[in-house]
Amino acid sequence: MSQPYKFTSHEGFAHDSLDSLGYDWERIGAPRIKPRYPFKIYLPMTTDDIVLAVKETRSLGQKLMVRSKGHSSNDLVLADRGCVLVIEKLNRILDLNEAERTVTVQAGVVLAELDLHLADRGYGLPIIGDHNHITAGGFASVGGISPASHRFGMFVDNVRRLEYVNHEGEVVSCGRNERPDEFYRVLAGAGQHGVIATLTLDVIRIDKFNVILQNDRRLYADLKKFLDEAGQLIRDPGQALMERGVWLDYAVLGTSVRIGQFSSYHEAPQSPLKSLWNKAAYGYLQTLGLYAGRLPAGVDQAVKYLGMAGVVLSPRYASTKNIETFTDRILDSSVGDPTRMFIVLGPAERFGPLFNRLYSLFLEYRLKTGCFTFIAIYVKAIRSDYLANGDPSKRFCELMLYCGIDPDKMTEPVLEEIVSQIDDVTIAFGAYRYMHTKTVKDEKRRSRIDPNAVRASLALAHSAGTNGTHRLEQPDAGE
Repeated sequence: MSQPYKFTSHEGFAHDSLDSLGYDWERIGAPRIKPRYPFKIYLPMTTDDIVLAVKETRSLGQKLMVRSKGHSSNDLVLADRGCVLVIEKLNRILDLNEAERTVTVQAGVVLAELDLHLADRGYGLPIIGDHNHITAGGFASVGGISPASHRFGMFVDNVRRLEYVNHEGEVVSCGRNERPDEFYRVLAGAGQHGVIATLTLDVIRIDKFNVILQNDRRLYADLKKFLDEAGQLIRDPGQALMERGVWLDYAVLGTSVRIGQFSSYHEAPQSPLKSLWNKAAYGYLQTLGLYAGRLPAGVDQAVKYLGMAGVVLSPRYASTKNIETFTDRILDSSVGDPTRMFIVLGPAERFGPLFNRLYSLFLEYRLKTGCFTFIAIYVKAIRSDYLANGDPSKRFCELMLYCGIDPDKMTEPVLEEIVSQIDDVTIAFGAYRYMHTKTVKDEKRRSRIDPNAVRASLALAHSAGTNGTHRLEQPDAGE
């Protein structure tokens, strides 16, 4: 009997094959890249297995890389002829504590599958990625953002406790109120401080599949109006339960076709008509995603453009689950032009100037080199205790620059220039980078854009009794 089809955002390759261990997300932007296969692979099933792997590699003087599903593109999960610990089989759901409203899982549990398990019991995860392969340990290692991040923060804000194995092979239990310095060092630490074994996560009462929300969708042809209104909604989401926006810029016949969209999802009276609307509209869009990657190249490209139109003209009524998995179930990352993604997390009050600076940078490189075939900037609001470092008044925005690439024109020197300038802008605006997307290699500069490193630096300064911070904004950030 054949296995039921599981949707994926890339029919062109799998995450769980031996061949995949030689690649990370860099293959999406550089499809001709050579694999970097590990020599030794550890496949633990228990915390004790992790301890054995860490102690063995330590005794042999070998570096151990930790790999979830390989979604990063910043040299975090590859070990060319080295050692990789794959968390694939750390996949058990250990406990649902309804009194505490928590679920405890091993680090390799796929969040989409965990959410289905919780849904059968009337619960759900407050924050979940739109990509259906993301694991609990992987998401906790980078931060984790969703259209509900203006309400519930990042995924790391919803981790209550965790157990990890440090570089000495010791098992450490920590949480928000238990060894918090170690807890926050591991969260969003990109796997650099140890191997996460288990996590205890917040859950909420929610029906993600049947309760329908209404989409207050706004379309824009004018960039200034998009920035003004999107900026206001990011700074003050009001009663929106979920929200996100996008600005698209396609180069067509020597000119640019530009359109913006912002969706705010609100509670709505329930009715059979709205449920039918949700099923029909998303059924059509998800059918596009189902066939993407399976058709002749030209047809595949046309299907992807139809999907992009569906992203802009997002349906008026939607379930929470359809909103969460929206782009992942419509657009196949392995279809059409290669793509690259760069993510900046900035202060919400500087959304407009930060957006303009990054957009101008990408337009400049498209004009100068022709390296970008299209530019899409997805935006979300974030209220995160982790990013705020104890200041509840701070609000943030995500700017995800998702761009089509001409591989012949996006040479390595051009890519390095662009990444360096993105990081310069990030520093100038007092922002952060999402560290699983490509950044500069210089450790001093990285320490100013990595939220994990900044948090550790501030904690060290606090313990030393100083009030200084190294995150000084440059005077040319502009408004």
